[in-house]
Amino acid sequence: MPLINWYPAKSQKQYEKAHKRFLNWATEHNVKSITENVLIAYFEVMGKTKKSSTIWTNYSMLRTMLNIKENIDISKFARLIALLKTFSKGYLPKKSKILEFEHITKFLGEAPDNIYLAVKVVLIMGYSGACRREELTNISVEDVEFKSDSVFVSVPKTKTNVSRLFVVSDLEWIRLIQTYAGLRPPHTTSRRFFLNYRNGSCTIQPIGINKIGQMPKTIAMFLDLPNSDSFSGHCFRRSSASHLANSGGDLLTIKRHGGWKSSTVAEGYVEASIKKKVEVSQMLSSRSSARSPVPSCSQSIVPATREEEVECTTGATTIEHVNSSVVNTYDNIPGLVVKAGDNCVFNVNVYNNCSIQK
Repeated sequence: MPLINWYPAKSQKQYEKAHKRFLNWATEHNVKSITENVLIAYFEVMGKTKKSSTIWTNYSMLRTMLNIKENIDISKFARLIALLKTFSKGYLPKKSKILEFEHITKFLGEAPDNIYLAVKVVLIMGYSGACRREELTNISVEDVEFKSDSVFVSVPKTKTNVSRLFVVSDLEWIRLIQTYAGLRPPHTTSRRFFLNYRNGSCTIQPIGINKIGQMPKTIAMFLDLPNSDSFSGHCFRRSSASHLANSGGDLLTIKRHGGWKSSTVAEGYVEASIKKKVEVSQMLSSRSSARSPVPSCSQSIVPATREEEVECTTGATTIEHVNSSVVNTYDNIPGLVVKAGDNCVFNVNVYNNCSIQK
């Protein structure tokens, strides 16, 4: 099998360099065979000067190359894994700062279009689609479809090979995208959507990945935000996922929005959500949490053809009243509406052998 199928094509040189560094080190130390002890010694040296994230990256690349070239599976080396985990203790990865929604709306409203129109459109798409800088760079003209009241954008080339589709529906944002797209020179040979923008018009050269990666910093500087250097090319993606989590987005929604295969990263956004933290605080400080638990009750609910009131009681204590009535019937099959207060428990038993009389 070609080596190119074992890792991303764009990372081929990095994988080969990582493998070559290890072989050079092994040669200098007269290593005769590659064992777990040899790898432990190698990573102990690396741990003295490298960050935890760099060590794990080198481990991942070396694991792949040794598996391919030497038929050695170092993922089974338990003591080596334990060593790498010690390097992660107390390590806090450096993450890009995020743009609050107020920052986004302020920049889009106040920054002059004749200077910042391209930056505005990159911001809109990057935020709306939780895009990485390379994904924004690779968006082509064919990936952007204009509808009467929305813009559909496809993201076919992603880091995880999971294609995504997102929609821009804000009318003002759509106007900005349409204005920028209308300035595209007809004689440009590039199919990339984002072209350099200067003095109110687009040139024929596409915008590169590094320039797109600098745009969050440009926005932060315009808004005079502190530590503008901390707004990296990952800013749009982190801002989008964070705002979605704060708006109540669940884990599955966030994974689909950002195209994450693993739940680990998406869970980080949910756990860090301000809204979720407030909800937890309210649950812990709520007076209702100190109440005695309400006894549960079981009530067989018969499909009703008239409005009736069912009273669920335990002993002499009335727990709740349940109003049952015919609603939204489908082929004369009655429905059920339950009206109740907080801290109520309903046990609904459904039996397949039940027949409903029409």
